Formats: sequence, C-alpha cells, structure tokens
Amino acid sequence: MTKKVYKYRSHTQFDVVIVGSGPAGVHAAYPLTEAGLQVAIIDGGLDSKKRTSKPVNFSETDSSTAGHAYDLLRKSSYVFYKTYQLLKIKSDIEIIQSLAKGGLSEIWDGICDFFSKEELEKIGLPADIIQQEYQEVAKLINLKLKIPLDTHGRLILQSAKNKANLKNTVYQLPTAISYRASSSIEDLKRFKNFTYIPNQLVYTVKDKIEYVEIQSFSIDNSVMSTNRANYLILAAGSINTTRILLRSLGLFDYRTTFLTKAHFLTACLNFRTLTKKTNSKKSNFGQLAILSDETYHGLVAFFVQLYRFNTEVLHKSLKYIPLPKVIASMLLSFIISSLVIADIRFPVFESKNKFCRLLKKGDEDVLEISYKENRKELEIHRNEVNKISRQLRSLGLLPLKTVSDYVTVHYAGGVPFREVPTLLSVDKNGKLHQTNRIYSGDSSTWKALPAKSPTLTIMANARRVGKNVLRKFN
Repeated sequence: MTKKVYKYRSHTQFDVVIVGSGPAGVHAAYPLTEAGLQVAIIDGGLDSKKRTSKPVNFSETDSSTAGHAYDLLRKSSYVFYKTYQLLKIKSDIEIIQSLAKGGLSEIWDGICDFFSKEELEKIGLPADIIQQEYQEVAKLINLKLKIPLDTHGRLILQSAKNKANLKNTVYQLPTAISYRASSSIEDLKRFKNFTYIPNQLVYTVKDKIEYVEIQSFSIDNSVMSTNRANYLILAAGSINTTRILLRSLGLFDYRTTFLTKAHFLTACLNFRTLTKKTNSKKSNFGQLAILSDETYHGLVAFFVQLYRFNTEVLHKSLKYIPLPKVIASMLLSFIISSLVIADIRFPVFESKNKFCRLLKKGDEDVLEISYKENRKELEIHRNEVNKISRQLRSLGLLPLKTVSDYVTVHYAGGVPFREVPTLLSVDKNGKLHQTNRIYSGDSSTWKALPAKSPTLTIMANARRVGKNVLRKFN
C-alpha cells in the first residue's frame, strides 16, 4: 500500500476543541459554550440516514458467526460502512462504533439509569459531583422518570407488586424520548462562539507548551487540517479516545484496559397478552428493569432490562426454531406481540484478559480488542441466569431460549483514572497525566463498568470535565 500524501490547510485557534459529537462531546461543550469561550467540536459528522450498497466488514471476526448487529447494520447505513473502513478493529467480539453526527445516540432508544454513590466511586468518579450533574443533564435531555407502560409492562409491574417476597427490585427506567445528541449540536449552533467542524477524523493530538495541536483529515478527500486550542477534550467514545492517544503517544503494542458487559438475551412468552392488544407498533413506551439486591465487588450483581421483541430481528430468530422457515415464520408471527426480551447484563472489572492495544500494520494501524471471561465469571453468570429465569417465571413470563451475546455499544476503559500515573492514565479531573492541556471526557477513564445503562453517567461526567476545563480560564 502506498503512503497517502496530505495537503495542509491553515491553522485555526479555539479556546477549547472537543473531539466527538456524541453524548459525551455535546455535554462537555455546554458549560464551556454558555460561558462564552470559543468552542469547536471536531467530528466525523456523517449522515446516519444515508444508505450504501457496499458491503461492511465490521472487524476481522468471521461474519458467519457474527451476531444480530452485523445482520442489521451491514446493509443499512453509509455511516457504518465508513466507520469500519476508517476505524479498523481486530476483535473477538462485535464492537459497534459510529462516525455519525450525534455518535451512537443516533441509535440509542433513550433508556437511562442513575448510578449509585458506591457505583460511581468504584468506577473512579466523584459521586457527589456526578449526582449534581445528573440533574442538569436531565433538564437538557428532557428526561422523564415516568411514562406510560405498554400492556406487558403493566402486567409485569403488577405481578411484582403482588409478590411481597420478591428478592430483587422491579422498577421503571427513566427515559429521554427521541433524544439525539445531533439535536444538541443544532442547539449549540445558536451560540456565535460555537463551531461545528464535521467530516473530520482526528488522527493525532500533541500537547505543546502553550497550546494543543489537533491533526485531522477529511473523510471525503483525505486533506489534512491542523487546529490549535488552549485545551482539548477527547470525547470520541472510549475506544477511539484510546486509539487517538495511543497513536499520538507512540504507544503501539501497549496493552491498556478494555471493559464491556456480557449480555444474555432471554426470549420470554407472556401468556397473558396472547389475547390482548399490545400496541406492538408504538415505540415510546416506558420500560422496566430488574435490579439485583446483591452486589459483586461493590457493583450491583446484575441488571435486567425488559423490552418488547423487536420485529426487525424476526428473521434472526428463525434459525433457533427446529421447523421449516415458512412454518417457523407463521408461528413467530402469531406469538410475536406476546414475546418479551430480558436483556441480562453483568458488571465488568479490569482484567489482564480484557484489553486493547494499537497494532501497526504498514502505513495503517488496527485496534486489537480482546475480551475473555475466566471460568469463575462464566460460572457466576450461568448461575445468575438460572436464578433470573426462575424470577421471570414468578412474574408471569415463560423463558423460551437464552443466548449469550457479545455485541456491544456499552464499553469503557483505555485511559483509566489512576492516582499514580501510568503510561496512559488520567487524574481525578480527567486530565491526561503526561500533559497539561489534554482531557478525556468519556467513559475511557472508568475503572469498572456497572451492569446498568451508562449513557446518563457518560453525559454527567462529560459536563463535569467541561467545567474542570472552564476553571482553567477563570
């Protein structure tokens, strides 16, 4: 492969540059922009609705064994094609990324949850500050603590209320209906001191004595640009924040942390809805969760999100039914509105078997991700899944089949918080130890990943990091 030759454009100066327009990027930008600083978000900014007929190679994983995310996305979006072409990954699990304007929030269903004080401290975040930031973020995204439940939800919640001896907690999840971070970009654009720079892939960042230099290239034509800022906040998602810093610091082959959650998906039949209308086409209903009353190394032992069966993955289910496809399809069509998915998730902690590293391959680099659970973890998960299945039955749900799924949009680590500096780590304020002007504002700094949905906490932490940078100007 011949080496690319880049043309250079002139420098542009900002007070703060933020990399990434997802939930972390936009919420880091708000306090800085509202304070009047010159703020820019540099971003892929691709159109998440643009289609392509080109095939997608998500990773070097064998596509014949890939999960439902591969099936759904490989033909669906220009964004995903470009993402996996430009952000190469070698992984034993499927990793969902996005160069879309708004990042992964563009496929987010708005379901959130709050982390407890113990959970926040375990992942390395200041609990009191994050809990304050939760309130500000909730206002910005119009977070609803209660919205109507569908027929499934009402029946399940009623069953839980009637079970006085139920061991674990069944409750309704907070929801941000139709929230997309791309809408926050449009909101930020009303400030004259805010600039959105799309169609750019950040390649390296350099901490100079008086400023940070950010090198990026155009996704369309590979023209290289250089921007300067007094401070930089990386909010490209933990994987790509890690990728940028490993490349920038020349830390090829250096193993750093990677965290993601094991998922066990259990399809359940709710007999009570077989003769009831369930409004299966309507999507903006509240959702329920089951939260363990036990902890595992300080984090809630498991989290189960209950939601209706998604008809878009109907075809994926056919292979699990030992019948001819025509008959299996008819059978599923009959019971589809009575199916409930229990998405069982477990927390994850730093481990030598869970890591990522940047590999140099000619003139390109590839992020290698390894995620292997040890025997003890697998045994704990199997035992918990069996207990959860019994609880699902007590709530009126009949578990039909459980499959293990390692497709993930929930990931963290790479640039973890450390009191004692390492080659790649941050201090309590989110500042990279080796630098004076570079911060991480996403989940790359986390030391553990709770079982609950992390997006609300990612937003709150990004806002905290934005305020930490703002103090440098006061």
